[in-house]
Amino acid sequence: MPPGSTCGSQLYEYQTDRMRAGHQRVAALKAKVRARQQLVAEAQQRRDDAAQEVARRRALLQGFKQGEAVRAERAMHEAKSAESKKAAQVARVGGVLRKDRGILTHALCQVVGLQTAGAAVPNHGVGGDDDEDDVFFLSMDMDDRKRLFGLPWPGPEDWAKYPNDYINACVGHCIHIFSILAHYLHLELPFHISKRGSSLYIRANWRDVDVGEAALSIGDGNRASFVVGLSMLFFDIAYLCHRQGVRVLAEHITDAVDNMRRAVLSLAERETEPRQLPPLELELYAVVQEVMRMYVDAGRKESDALLRQQVHDVLRRLHLCDDAVDSVDYEDENWAII
Repeated sequence: MPPGSTCGSQLYEYQTDRMRAGHQRVAALKAKVRARQQLVAEAQQRRDDAAQEVARRRALLQGFKQGEAVRAERAMHEAKSAESKKAAQVARVGGVLRKDRGILTHALCQVVGLQTAGAAVPNHGVGGDDDEDDVFFLSMDMDDRKRLFGLPWPGPEDWAKYPNDYINACVGHCIHIFSILAHYLHLELPFHISKRGSSLYIRANWRDVDVGEAALSIGDGNRASFVVGLSMLFFDIAYLCHRQGVRVLAEHITDAVDNMRRAVLSLAERETEPRQLPPLELELYAVVQEVMRMYVDAGRKESDALLRQQVHDVLRRLHLCDDAVDSVDYEDENWAII
C-alpha cells in the first residue's frame, strides 16, 4: 500500500476513536442528567406530598379547634345549666331543712312537756325580755318570772335563799329537759349524770368511775359538793349550746333555762350544720366561780372561806383541780382546773 494511503487510514481511525469517545461522554452526561432529573422529580414529588400532608393536617387542626370550641361552649352551657339546677335544688332542700328544723324544735318542746305558741316555733330575739309565749318561759303569774314546769327559775341571788327541796325540784326539772335534748342531739357530754335512789350525781365523763362524783341534790351538809356538781351541770349545758352554735358567757352560765332555750331555738334559726366549730372557750373554774358567788356573802368572810376550802377539796377529790395547788390562799387565777 502506498505511503499516502497509510497516513489517511490512520487519520480516519483517529478521528473515529475521538468521535466514539465523545459519543460515550455525551451518553454518560445524558445518563447523569436523566438521573439528576429523576432525583429532582422525586424531590419535587416529596415536596408536593409534604405540602399536601401539611395542608391536610392544617385542615384537621382547624377542624379540631373548631370542634373543641363547639364542645367547650356546649360543656360551658351544660355546666351553667347544671349549676342553675343545683342552686335551685339547694334552695329547695334548704327550705325543706328549715321547715324540718322548725318541726323538730316544736317536737322537742312537746317531748319535754313545754308549751309553744300555736304550731309555729316563736322566733324571738335571743335572751330578750319580750317573750310572752316562749318555749321555756310561761307567764303564769303577775311576777313574770322565768319558769320551768311552772317553777320560777332561781336568779343568781336566790339560790341560797330558797329551801333545798325547791332547789332540788328546779335542778331535777332542768336535768330532765337537758337529758332529753342531749339524747336527741346525740351529744357525748364532758360530764355524766347518774341517779341513785332519789339523789342525782355527776362525774367527769373522761375519768374512771372510781374517781368520784359530785352531788346534784343539795342537802344540809353537802353544799360544797352541790356547788361543784351544779357547776359541772351548767358546763354541760354550755357545751350543748356550743355544739348548737350558741355562745354562753361565764357571767350568764347560771341562766341554764335560757341557755337551753337558745340551744333549741337555734335548730330552727340555723341555716346549715356548722362544718367545724371553734374550741369551747369556757373553763370549768370560771363556772365554779359564778356558782360559788350564789352561795357566798362578802359580809361573812369566815363562812365564805370555809365554803371555798370545801369546794377546793371536792375539786381535788374529783381530780378536777391540779394537785400542785394545795392551798386556797392562792389567788383565784392560780387555780389550775384540768
